[in-house]
Amino acid sequence: MSDFVTFRELADQIGVEITTIRRNVKRLDLEIRNEKTETSKGARVQCLSIDNANLLISHFENRDKPISNSDSAALDRFGYFYIIQLIPEAVPDRVKIGYTDNLETRLREHQTAAPTAKYLGHWKCKRSWDQAAMDSITRTDCSLVMNEVYEGDINGFLKRADEFFKVMPKDSNKPGLSEHSPLRGFK
Repeated sequence: MSDFVTFRELADQIGVEITTIRRNVKRLDLEIRNEKTETSKGARVQCLSIDNANLLISHFENRDKPISNSDSAALDRFGYFYIIQLIPEAVPDRVKIGYTDNLETRLREHQTAAPTAKYLGHWKCKRSWDQAAMDSITRTDCSLVMNEVYEGDINGFLKRADEFFKVMPKDSNKPGLSEHSPLRGFK
């Protein structure tokens, strides 16, 4: 048995993509090791120690618990929800949907494995809306391939995404502060 767990093994176990593992490892400031493992066929791959892997798994298991004030700022930040057609020439009805802070970087990451991948659409989105948007867009007329990859009618995905984001507030729509709010401080 190995003393390390690969990012791929963690992604498969938790049910997320490797990029999500990387982002959360960085956020939690866990030590990344490049190791040869039983499953890596002699190649060095990014891993966590067993203890750090358990911390990461625990972090994902506790996602539904109330968030702290430090987490709420990240959830209020706007990024983009996107739909990418992964292999348009071979499997035109297969898409990857998700959230990113940087559209260009995210597309390049997908193009390392799927060079012809392209955006079908993207919408301004708060991080906290990510799961609700995904649930709404994939609620009907599609099937899950794995993680955030689905197959279905492309126009249906786009229509449901447009409908979802049409009713969501824009990043400039913030309510004003009440004159009675304690956030105004004491006079």
